[in-house]
Amino acid sequence: KQWYQRRVRGSAIAVSYEARALGIKRGMRKKDVEQFPNAKCVVMPHNQNHTKADLTIFRKASTEVMSILAQHATIFERASIDEAYIDITANVKRMIGLPINKTKLQKTYIAGMQGSQSDQMEEWCAHITSSPHHSYDYRLTLAAVYINMIRAQILADTQFTCSAGIGANKIVAKLAAGTHKPDAQTLIPPDKIAALYQTISLTKIRNFGGKLGRTLQEDLSIEFASELVKFSQADLISRYGDKTGSWIYNIARGVDNEPVKQRSLVKQTACAKNFPQGINLVGDLEKWVSGLAYELEERLAFELEDNRRIPTQFSLHMRLKVGGSSSTVMPLVRFDQEHLASCAMKNIMRKLKLSDGVFSDTIFMLSIGGNKFVPAPEKDNIFTMLRKMEIKKPKNEEPKSEPSDSLEGASTSSSTSDKTLSKPQKLSGFFEKMKSEVGTSSLSSPPTTPTKPTISVLESVDKENNRLSWNSLSEEDTNIMLAPVEGIKTKCPVCSKPILEIKLAEHLDFHTALTLQREIETQLRQEAVSKTESPKRKLPFKRGRPSKLQKTIKTRDISSFFKKS
Repeated sequence: KQWYQRRVRGSAIAVSYEARALGIKRGMRKKDVEQFPNAKCVVMPHNQNHTKADLTIFRKASTEVMSILAQHATIFERASIDEAYIDITANVKRMIGLPINKTKLQKTYIAGMQGSQSDQMEEWCAHITSSPHHSYDYRLTLAAVYINMIRAQILADTQFTCSAGIGANKIVAKLAAGTHKPDAQTLIPPDKIAALYQTISLTKIRNFGGKLGRTLQEDLSIEFASELVKFSQADLISRYGDKTGSWIYNIARGVDNEPVKQRSLVKQTACAKNFPQGINLVGDLEKWVSGLAYELEERLAFELEDNRRIPTQFSLHMRLKVGGSSSTVMPLVRFDQEHLASCAMKNIMRKLKLSDGVFSDTIFMLSIGGNKFVPAPEKDNIFTMLRKMEIKKPKNEEPKSEPSDSLEGASTSSSTSDKTLSKPQKLSGFFEKMKSEVGTSSLSSPPTTPTKPTISVLESVDKENNRLSWNSLSEEDTNIMLAPVEGIKTKCPVCSKPILEIKLAEHLDFHTALTLQREIETQLRQEAVSKTESPKRKLPFKRGRPSKLQKTIKTRDISSFFKKS
């Protein structure tokens, strides 16, 4: 068990299965934990702001395990810091025809079966031996063998144990994973889902753990998941609408059509704090908001450095004594500590009334986060090229007379005059440069020239506070962004050439620009023909000396179109 200590007080933030068996629960105070003589307490380090426990060690451990899962899965979807879904259908197809040996199914249980683990395997293997290779039970058993091999590798490489569930879809697999813990796996055949539903609460099913699950239990007067089967599809549709009603009807029968989606990164990065006694003083809240904002800034900075992505939305969630749960979102343009704390306090002030330094409601939990991640701005894309870029001339350096291949050369011309330095690059020149890059998948190299200007996309860098902001790029940030990164290649839907996923958006912008230019040229040709040709008959083109009509039709590039408009 681990606990977080603040001066002489502290609470449990993670409890092992051995500690749970003793009766220790998450959130228990230090004085209560000390009543269990066999419990081992580990003090977690604090973050630099000294406001809450530093969970970096947990995140690094999660990364180690997730990397192994991703290596062995056709599709890998990370759900949280300690949970992931993997699609191994293609892996199982390659195993079809192999005999099933119960020695390869150690610590494997079958949902709905009674008896010890060895008795379950004896009965199940006898059933599989008489089943054809195209049967669903046989293929699920092959999946269980494959998952057992992955779990063994995780234990050997990281010394961590993990539990797993093997099923036909995400909902069934998640339920199976929680059936036997720790260090075990559970296989759930389709005909055993109804028996499993009889033993679990409705709120234990994926997507039913929040308000929806409680609403169904209250409206339908049910407790277990199996009780949901007695309601017809028409009845559920009349109560909750066509889409939701049909979805609930299918979930009640173990049918979930949501596929496993490729996602190695979490959708949201959030920092939360529970207050068992509750807080309602503005001074206390400001202290904790500042600490959460500090931690969130660090984590978002890691997302930018490691995963090359930035958040575009700020989210805040509170659990109140009177108002219950409250959530709000707003656009996010910066993720420095000061701005994040300001966003949090503004949203709290809108929700709660403040009188003499005391809020109108008590807060028991507060969480702030960044979500809706997008790739970080890169060199030579539509986002950066269509905005004015401020270029500061470096001091004590001779300007170069030849064009440079660095970032400065891509956005400005290297002339000796100040007027030329401030002139933005033509849009047509940008697309001409992109033509030479079609079909290549490597990223541009970092700038190697000695010049050191600061390039700002939307605003200048805050040098005084050295705040990290995604929309202001210092030279150091630019060098990091332009460093070569090995990534996953995907096929361009337009030209079918292999492109890095991180460069796909930029590559599609190039195709869009070419299409637009072709349309403009076609329109200009048609207008010229309609003005000069006779209504009775077309004027044929003659070889040799160009005619007036040929002189009228001129090929224009996309930059001339924008100048005209």
